[in-house]
Amino acid sequence: MRHRLHPRTPLPSRQNLLLTLMLIGWISALAALVQPAAAAVSSAIPVSPADKDAAAPAIAFGDAGIVHVAWEQDGGIWYARLREGVWSDPQQVASEGEHPALAAAPDGDALHLAWSQEFGGNYEIFSRRWDVTSGWSVPRNVSSNDGGSASPALAVDANGQVHLIWADSSPGVSTLYHAVSTDGLSWPVALPIAGALGGNPAAVFDANGDLVIAWQYRASFADNLRVWTSRYHNGSWTTPAALTDGSQHALAPKLGANARRLALVWQEGDQARLAFWRNGAWQVDVSQPGVRPVVAINDAGLVEWAWETNDGLARQFGLAGWISPTRWARSSSSSGDLALTPRGQTIGVAWMANQDGHDRIFYNADAFDTINLPSLLMR
Repeated sequence: MRHRLHPRTPLPSRQNLLLTLMLIGWISALAALVQPAAAAVSSAIPVSPADKDAAAPAIAFGDAGIVHVAWEQDGGIWYARLREGVWSDPQQVASEGEHPALAAAPDGDALHLAWSQEFGGNYEIFSRRWDVTSGWSVPRNVSSNDGGSASPALAVDANGQVHLIWADSSPGVSTLYHAVSTDGLSWPVALPIAGALGGNPAAVFDANGDLVIAWQYRASFADNLRVWTSRYHNGSWTTPAALTDGSQHALAPKLGANARRLALVWQEGDQARLAFWRNGAWQVDVSQPGVRPVVAINDAGLVEWAWETNDGLARQFGLAGWISPTRWARSSSSSGDLALTPRGQTIGVAWMANQDGHDRIFYNADAFDTINLPSLLMR
């Protein structure tokens, strides 16, 4: 009796097997190449003084890799910069103030600082400009109105115009205001953004040259906070649109962009979320347990985001996919801000951590000097 043989799947040829093994090895090597090193607390650099409490760091990269960091301390705004491997001594740039925001000009020649400060019994938005030649300009009162002004956000367009967004109670309810300066020194009258109610704004310019903003708002204390967005296109603002559905608190939005990608991060419940703008809509790409996320993207397409967790400041790097989360810092680290060099491959982060009984501002960086991958590998 003859037995029927069941069909078998042909074994791969020796050549195909070799190519498969080579591909697996290449992917493993690539993953090892792009894996950022976990930045230990011991390698972090303290920027603020050891005997003072500091908070709310802001960071920006300027020309030739200059690192700018500003923070709150002693009721005022302080600043330091890293240039050619040496940190300047901390300098007080405002005797009062909170919520510092930084933005560097695209050519790297100028740095812009904004903050909220009580002045004449009312909180106003102030700004200063810094460059290597002239140093710091005198402070300018940008808001200069009867309402309370808070939480500034800065963005600089390709022509060097400085855009300043903040929350203002002048209309009787917290509303976002928009001011534009050609040089960061003189500011025309600011205007409210129609329908943009709320606060805690973030701002960035996208690849099309549109100013994109995100903020948080709720109609009443009985409602959950929601994240809203709008964009400034051809001199007018689009109608504000809610990104989140209000089923749980959504707050603390931050934005990042380069020539081809636009990213938005925010906290929703106990999750940190990251979304990319694709095909005319925001699409959530990844979520991680945590709060108060930040994001940055550079011209090479490197995407880095960080967020607070119970055991420190977590981070994740994006290339052809997402590398497993690591840590910038552990323990009591919180309240971070993130930046990437516009044309280089350096990621810098500033955050707050307690050391010997005082909250201090720390800085650390990673350099991806060995990465030179084609754009087709980017998601």
